[in-house]
Parts: sequence; C-alpha cells; structure tokens
Amino acid sequence: MKQPSDPLIKYFPMREVNEYSAVEKGPGRPPYWEMVFWWTRKPLASARAVIASALLSREAYGNVQQFLNDLFPCRNEQKTVHNCNPSPRLIEKLRGRKLLDPFAGFGSIPLEGLRLGLDVTAVELLPTAYVFLKAILEYPVKFWKTTIEVSGKEVKELGLEDVAKKFNNARQINDSSRYKVPRLIYDVAKWGNWIVNQLRSDPDIKELYEEDVAVYIGTWEVKCPICGRYTPLVGNWWLARVKKGSSTYYRLAWMEWDNGIKVIDLNKKCREEGGGSCRELMAKVTTRDEEGGTVEWRGNKYKIPIKNIEPKRETAQCLYCKAEINHRVINGQIRKLTKKDGEWYVKWALRQWNELYEKYLKGEITLDELLRSPAKPRLLVKVRLINGDLEFEPTTEQDTEKLWRALEKLRAMWGDPDIPTEELWKYTASGGGALSIWIWGFDRFFKLFNPRQLFTLVKLVKLIREVGKKVEEERLREGLSQEEARKYAEAITTYLAIALLKHVNYNSIVTSTEPTQKFIRETLAFRGIAMTWNWVEEYPVSDVLGSFTRSLSSVIEGLEYLVSAVSGSPSRVRVLLDDASSLSKLGGEKFDVVVTDPPYAYDVAYSELSDFYYVWLKRALSDSDGVSLRPRFLSEAFFDEFGVEIPIQWQVFAPKEVSENKGRFEHFKMNVSFRDLLARAFANILRLLKDDGLLVVYYVAKKPESWENLVDALWRVNGLELVTAFPVATESEESVVARGKASVLGGYVSVWRKRVSAKPLDLDAVRESALAEIVDRVGGRLKVAGNFEGHTLWVYSYMAALEYLTSHYPVRAGGIELDSKGLLDYAVTLAFKALLRRTGVELHDRVAQAYLALRIIESERGYVDSDVLSHVERAVGFGHVEMVKYGLLGEVEIGGPRVAKRKAFEVLAPRRETVDEVRRVYHYQRGKSPVLDCFRQLQLNALAKASVNCGVDVRRETVDFARALVELGKVGILDEDDVDVKTARVIIGAEWWQ
Repeated sequence: MKQPSDPLIKYFPMREVNEYSAVEKGPGRPPYWEMVFWWTRKPLASARAVIASALLSREAYGNVQQFLNDLFPCRNEQKTVHNCNPSPRLIEKLRGRKLLDPFAGFGSIPLEGLRLGLDVTAVELLPTAYVFLKAILEYPVKFWKTTIEVSGKEVKELGLEDVAKKFNNARQINDSSRYKVPRLIYDVAKWGNWIVNQLRSDPDIKELYEEDVAVYIGTWEVKCPICGRYTPLVGNWWLARVKKGSSTYYRLAWMEWDNGIKVIDLNKKCREEGGGSCRELMAKVTTRDEEGGTVEWRGNKYKIPIKNIEPKRETAQCLYCKAEINHRVINGQIRKLTKKDGEWYVKWALRQWNELYEKYLKGEITLDELLRSPAKPRLLVKVRLINGDLEFEPTTEQDTEKLWRALEKLRAMWGDPDIPTEELWKYTASGGGALSIWIWGFDRFFKLFNPRQLFTLVKLVKLIREVGKKVEEERLREGLSQEEARKYAEAITTYLAIALLKHVNYNSIVTSTEPTQKFIRETLAFRGIAMTWNWVEEYPVSDVLGSFTRSLSSVIEGLEYLVSAVSGSPSRVRVLLDDASSLSKLGGEKFDVVVTDPPYAYDVAYSELSDFYYVWLKRALSDSDGVSLRPRFLSEAFFDEFGVEIPIQWQVFAPKEVSENKGRFEHFKMNVSFRDLLARAFANILRLLKDDGLLVVYYVAKKPESWENLVDALWRVNGLELVTAFPVATESEESVVARGKASVLGGYVSVWRKRVSAKPLDLDAVRESALAEIVDRVGGRLKVAGNFEGHTLWVYSYMAALEYLTSHYPVRAGGIELDSKGLLDYAVTLAFKALLRRTGVELHDRVAQAYLALRIIESERGYVDSDVLSHVERAVGFGHVEMVKYGLLGEVEIGGPRVAKRKAFEVLAPRRETVDEVRRVYHYQRGKSPVLDCFRQLQLNALAKASVNCGVDVRRETVDFARALVELGKVGILDEDDVDVKTARVIIGAEWWQ
C-alpha cells in the first residue's frame, strides 16, 4: 500500500492530543505503568494519534474531529481516553500495515500499534527491557482468549473483584455465582497469593520479622572519632508531614534525639489529650529545604532537628558529643586534615563495612569482628499499620539483633547462586552522581540490601522459581503440549518476577523516606542509584506501598488493563532482543512506518541502572543447581548462544548503547561520539523503511547539541527532510506545558521522509524569498490547523524554517556549506524574522531584536535557562554575557527541595504596571539600546508623565518596536495584559511626541 503524499500527521490535532496526554501524568496514568518503575514512558494518547496520523492521508477523514472520535471513542465521556480502544472503522483502515519501534523501551508506541490493529515489531537492546516488553505486548496477545470460570468467593479471596466485574459486565460479585476471568490474570493472582502465604508461614521469616510491623526505617551509624560512640547519621528527622490545606495536616510525626531515638507523633498526642479532630491537625509548620523546621500546635512550639550528615560538604556531627566529623583517613590513620588530603572518614567507614560484610559472608572473619566496623546499618523506627494508619515507635536492641540473625543465616547459605554477587560498574555518569554509589563501597549488588532484606529476597526468588515448575506441571495435566505449557509457565513466572522487581525497588538500603506524600521513595527515584541516609526496609507481605503484596496487586491491575487493551485486536506482535545499529534479526524486511523514541545523548544510564532489576530477574526466570544458574525461561536474555550466563548487562550492552557517557567511554576505551552512534543506528533503521514511508521521532532533549545530533543524523548523513514537527506533552522532568513558549526546544515529535533528490540552496541569493516562503508556510498551517495562538505560532515558525531548510541539500550561506549546527542557527534566525514579518515590522536595533526574541521564548515566569538562551544567541548573533551587559538578563537560581537548583536568567521586563517596576528595569537598560531606552522613557511618560528625550530616527523605530509588541499580544505570544503590550498601545496612540 502506497504511503499518503499528504499525510494526516501534517495536520496533527496537537492541542487536543496534548490535553489528553497531560492527564496520563496524574491520576489518569495507565495502570500498566505501575507494574514496575521505568524511566521514560510516552503517553498512550499521543502515541496512538501519532501512529495513526502517520499512516493515513489527509483525505481519510473529513475533519480532525472525526479522526479524534475514531481514535478515542470515549473522549466525550471521560478524560482518560487511553482507556478505550480505537473504533473498528479506524482499525480496518490500518489493517495489515507494519510498524517498527527499534528503541521500544517500556512499550507505549508498540502497545498503541497493537490497539490500532497493526503488525508490530518492538526491538530492545537490553535484556531487562526485553522481558518487560514480553509482559506488556506478547503474553497478553497470546493468552487473552483463554478464560477460566471461578466462584465469586474465590474471586474475592484473590482480590479479583474488579477483573470479574469488567469481564462479566457485573455490578457486584456474589459468592455463589460463577464468573469467567482471563486465565492469565487468574493464575498470576492465584500463584502470587500462594507465594505470599508461603512466605508468611516460613519459620525463618516469622523469626526475623514482627508480623504487625510493616516498615523499618534505618540509616548508617559511624563510630565517632572523638568520643568513640556509634552515632546515627540522620538525613531527615521528619517521619510524616502530610498536608491537607494551608495550615491543616493529616499527619505530623518526627524523630528527636535524647541519647537515643524518640518519636513525637502529634496525631497520637492529639488522641491522648482529646479535643478536636485528630485526623486534621491545625498547625503552623516551617521547614528548611524539606527538613528541620518548627511546628506550632495548641500553644506549643516544637523544633525539628536538622540533618547531622552533609555528604556534599563531607561533614557530619556526632549526636552524643556534638563533635564535627570532617576527619580524613590516610593509610588507615584518622586525622584532622583539609579536603585535599586523604578520604573523608564517613566514606572510608562505609567502605570498611562493605569490605568486612563480604569477608564475614565468605567465612573469613567473625560476627564480632564485623560489628566492630567503623560503620554499620542501624534501625531507627518501626512502623505498624493499624486501622489504615501508620504508628511510629523507636526500634529496640532486639530489633537490631534480628538483622544480625539474618546475617548468620545468609552466611550459612553463602555460595547459593541466588545471592546477587555481580559487580557494579566502576565509573561515573557524565551528568553527575547517578552511577557513583560504588565509591561508598557498594561494589556488588548484594551490598545494596541489609542482611534481612537480602535473605528474604532470595527466598522470594526460590518461591517464584517453584511456581514456574508448578504452573507447567498443572498445564501439562490439563492437556497442553510441552511447549505450550512451558510458554504459559514462562508468562506467569515473568509477571511474578516483575512484582518482585517492584518490591526490590522499594526495599533496599538505597531507598529513602518521603514524609510528605508516598512515605517511601524508591531506589531508582533519583534517575540513578544514590547514597541515602534514611533507608526503608519492608515486611514483604504487609499492606504498604512497595511490599510484595502491593506489588502483586499493581501487576494484576496492569495486566487487566493490557488484556483489555489487546482483546479482539487482529494484530501480530514480535518482541526482539536486538541492537538498533544492526537489527540482524529482521533481515531485509520493510515497514510502512517507523515510530520511535531514541536516546538523547546525556540520558539515563539504562544498561547500568536496570542491572538493579536484571540480577533478580535473571534468577527468578532461570533454574539453579545450587552452584550456578541454568537456562529456563527467556534464556536468550540471560545466557549467550553457547549457554554461558551473561553475568551483568553493563559489561556487555553498555558499549552498544546509543548514548553520551564520558565515564563509560573511558572505561571501555570507546573512541566514538554520540553523533556517530546515532547516525549509524538511523542508517541501519532506515534500510528497513519503505521508500515512501515516514520516520517519526519523539525527541525530548533541551540541549541544542542534542538537536544538532539528531538533525545531523537524519538530514546530513541519511538524506531525510523534515515533513512536520510539533510539541508534545511527555514524561520529561520539565514538561512542554511548563516550558511554555520554549516548548519547541524541549520535547516534540518530528516526522521525516527520504529526500527525493539533492536540491542545493544558497541562502545569500534567496534570503528574501526564503523568508517569504516560511511566512507563507506558517500562514498555511494556521489556516488548515486552526488559528492557534501563543507559543504555537512560535513553534510553527521555527518548524516551518526547519522544514524549508531540510528540504534542500547542501545549504550554503556566507560562502560556506552549513553543517547541522549552522542549519539550526539559520532556522532560529529565520523563525524570529518570520514572526516579526507577520507583525509587519522591521527592526534594525540588535538589542531591541534580542529583547523581543527573549520575550517570545521566555517561560511563563519570565525565565530562560542556558539551553533555551542558546537559541536566542543564535538568532541575534551575540551571547548571554552581552545580553546581561545590555540589561536584558539577570542571573537567578531556580529549583527547590524536589528539583535540583540550577542557574537560569530572568528576562528583565516589567511584570507589574507600576512606575517603580518600569524604573527597576530601566535602571539596567538605560543607555544600552537607543530603541529600548526610548521605549522605557515613553512607558514612564505614559505612567507618570515623565519627560522624553529621543531623536526623530529613534522615535520612528521605537514606534515599530511598540507595534511589534502589540502584534505579538494580538496573536497571543505575549499576554494582552503584559505591561509592555499595554503601554505600547498607549505609545502608538500618543501622536504628540511623534
């Protein structure tokens, strides 16, 4: 089938789809996202709309609303449009088309391809992601038709009421009635509950845990070099600070120190004192960067301690003698030295613990010798779950003793291959500390867990493995073939293993407490594995976020969603473990469309960080002979073609990742750039795309060099031209919505096709006609897509410039051939000029031009970061240092407790319509630009009748500047109530001074 020459995606309903996508970042999140944490997941609404519109022509639908109705039949009834499948009419239009996603990640794109009825191929480099894709795509498609009839009583026992209601259209579940439920979901629930019961009744588990304690909060303690006592290092003394309103709190509790841990629980104190609601406390609370602070309640003022550990400053404080612990260690000697000398004592002490921990397990030292380590884990508080509420109390020596009992049990089983002894990497990430946990001595994966956590997780692995065997035997007895039974057992075991991974993410010594919302912050919450000082240990079968019990429920809910999503789909799906740079398993196959979300240079270190999952996944899905692991399920993910175990992902796959990571490059001695890796991958991908097919790329990267890499790979190296592009709401840290007018510089979808022939372009010869064509393209887009306002007009201008330029090759300007950076520079310049051309204004004052550019591209709060600013620098031809000198920018620091602080720039424009505010801005800009100087004088005249002293020529251009501001207000790029816009209207109307 021939691809459309005028694809529907050129008229993409951006506004509506972005609204639907934004819902998925809140309570409307797709349930399968909660099965296990993964770093990036594209909104399903966006993926569905992008795929369908890339395969359809504009003529396929009379108007965009009809297209949206077929995409999301429930869109008029609910906001979470991803919950309903596309209409049969749309599926029929797309039947038989083939989709490839070579960087499939967590599967949003291929899943929506399945729902649209396409034949889908999802490719992943990493074994961990490959296994997840099997669970998301392949198993639901393979097994959704098989159901089992069970009693209402059993439905309730397994927690499958919602499943039974959904698949039987029932309003309520009666014990005596019978209900058909998908067999896949039923068996995950049945065998998951079997594991929970087995673990709960295990004598070792009973010995090591109190059954009514859901969570333990622990930290590290070090031996004080001054007083010799072991002092806990507490990163946050708050236990719960859950807010309802401005001065109302559901929960307030914290720790204090009185030669030991003491818990202050205001809800409990309220119940003891009586009077008023104890579920809603009226209190005044202050904090300092989310820790410490004060609480005023019922006439009492409490002071919450501040943390006594500051690793960035390499200092701590002993809680007993109050001494500062900033000592250094050289050759085992502890001394008071400068930071330049030796190693910080606390870091050295942690490294000592980890070294001795391993020696003890190997039988090389005694427990007494281990416990004399200068650092060791310490329990602080235990948390009981009573009537749905958390009750905090300090731990006792008996609680700590149970850690050491678990340690002795671990030592007895040392050598068991189910203990993850694989090594961590020995390098750091380009972007900071995401990979630096090993410098604290955590050099093997088992060291990321305290002894009781590790011992219990090994037991869970063995139970999941046992379930795999039981399920296979059960299905063989029911008459399935050996291969069918094995494949089904593989699916059930995989889902249970995923539940284990979610639990592992919430149950390590690199978790942390989160007192304001979730209570527990998971291991991988920081886009890395970070050293933490208040970690969490869970009783696996408790009913708390991240427990194995809760994780099992998350998997079941996710699976219910997936089975419903693919039910009745005519699609076929393949999940392949392959490298995008080779795609050897696809041969010469051709695809109608490639839709993908490639890496963004300085991205998540996927190979390394997902090894935190891999070491457990490999064990749960493999056999063990007590000495080593043996292939069982999905062996291609864990063993090479010769049956040899792949010990860890990072050693094999990190060098193959398309990424920019200086530490990784140096470790593997890789003499290559991200640009080369990306171009090589796309060259290989494009050989599988039909000649008339489209390549659709999600790209969420703020750094200009990242865009240079993409344009270089697609336009210069692989001969593509840009068909269209538009901003998208994504899962990125700073969303396209928050970035406002700078959104195009953050996340967008770009659509490319093969350039038919080389069309040289000399910009010096056609500059005016090029600008006119870009203005026409923008006008045409607005005419077809609707009269969009605000930042959309800027987006269209920028994209129109890129579309025009990439349709040519080579492109020359100033007598030289432009590289990708030069092309982007010209695109930004032409985009700003096109915007001004639409306002009917021509400015010659470069500083005034820069000011308008900054106003066009600033965030809603009036800021620009260095990445956004670089585009303005390109457009006007001078850098941010000069912009500061001209009074256009002021340096500020943005961010906060939950977002890393970073340098940014305030665009110096009046934000309030007052004389003082205009004077504040004029103070920086006076005498720097004739036009801006004159404009500020005129603003002050309009507000306070101040005198005006501008020459005639300057006045003329100032009127043009004012007209530009008014026009930018009319089209919505600037707010109509913006101070500059409002006073510009007055200035234009004040004929006296002209």
